[in-house]
Amino acid sequence: MKKLLSLLLALSMVLSLAACGGSSTSTTSDSTDSDTSTAADTTESGTSTAASDIKIAYIPKERAESFWQAVEAGAQAAADDLGVELVMYGDAAGSNTAANQSTYVETATELGVNAIVFAALDSDSTDAALQSAQAEGITVVGFDSDPGAEARDWFVNQVDPDELAAVLLDDLVENIGDQYTADDPAEVYLVSTNLTTPNQNSWIEAIKRAYYTDYETVYDEDGAIDQDACNSQTKSGSYTVNEQYEMLNVHVDPGADGDIIYAGDGDGLTELESFLTAHSDANALVSLTTNVIASCNSAIQSCGLEGQCIFNGIATPSDSEAYLENGNMTTVVLWQAYDLGYLAINTAYSAVAGELESGATEYVSNLCGQTQVEGVSTYADTHKVDGATVYLGGPATFTLDTLDCWKS
Repeated sequence: MKKLLSLLLALSMVLSLAACGGSSTSTTSDSTDSDTSTAADTTESGTSTAASDIKIAYIPKERAESFWQAVEAGAQAAADDLGVELVMYGDAAGSNTAANQSTYVETATELGVNAIVFAALDSDSTDAALQSAQAEGITVVGFDSDPGAEARDWFVNQVDPDELAAVLLDDLVENIGDQYTADDPAEVYLVSTNLTTPNQNSWIEAIKRAYYTDYETVYDEDGAIDQDACNSQTKSGSYTVNEQYEMLNVHVDPGADGDIIYAGDGDGLTELESFLTAHSDANALVSLTTNVIASCNSAIQSCGLEGQCIFNGIATPSDSEAYLENGNMTTVVLWQAYDLGYLAINTAYSAVAGELESGATEYVSNLCGQTQVEGVSTYADTHKVDGATVYLGGPATFTLDTLDCWKS
């Protein structure tokens, strides 16, 4: 169906290569238009598909938080550069729900968009809507948080999970490793949002693989993490700690009766204070969500753990300066959220235009070869492609010296 759609688009939208005028439109509940030049993609047959005729729906987790505002800005920049129409869904002043996301997908499907760019709040409850969109020939590109291989064509992963896990653990070794030993290790606790948050679960699995030498993640037949199987084997406690992390006791047991802190979709302050009160032995927190960074700092202070407990993790650099300055936070580990939004739209465009096809092992976007963090990291000349996953690049670390390299 999707190949047929692409063929029909290519046959019906014949343009002269000299005729490249058009407009890029970003539509939300408050419509805003911006005029840009329009690119055209030439096919092997000599015909071309006008980018201005490609319509992409953008459905994020939320729009109000600073991280997602940066993602949205990057998505809009990509739409402007490529000359495609971008339709944004979600309340710019409010939170989102998986039920809302399903409704947005249904609306975009009825609108007849060419692609849906989607960040999943829940990996299961939106499957039906996304699969219905695919059945209509719409390309679905997951990003940030994977809706699952069964409900999308491509996934744009903001970071290689194994690289991210190593950076997070190595930072703790660098900052507190010399204070602890294998016989008396630092107590390290992970902070996530919910049991079903897909991207954070994948990072937890990557941390397990880095922390243990003999741990392997279990996947189901669709290629998704088999969470029940992984949780069960983690509880067995029969794995060997990697020697380079033996001075850390990383608590990776998930679930309601485990040691991972689930902070919910809010700021998590109540959950963090309650946990640290009951676990006053904590020496480090690793936050896997941007929502709780301020609360990690506040909870450490309110529970009297300053000087004993530090934290690092996934955070927006612009929101972290005070915590880096007071020493409670060691480093911000992230990626350019702006570039994630850009790559998600770029990938959707390339998939619809036939530039990114199944079986690809690399992908060149407009970001390739560009600086990620000035003086720290640059994107490679191609993005790594693993199956149907396109990776933005390695993680970026932000310190007080590089906070101003954050794009928004």
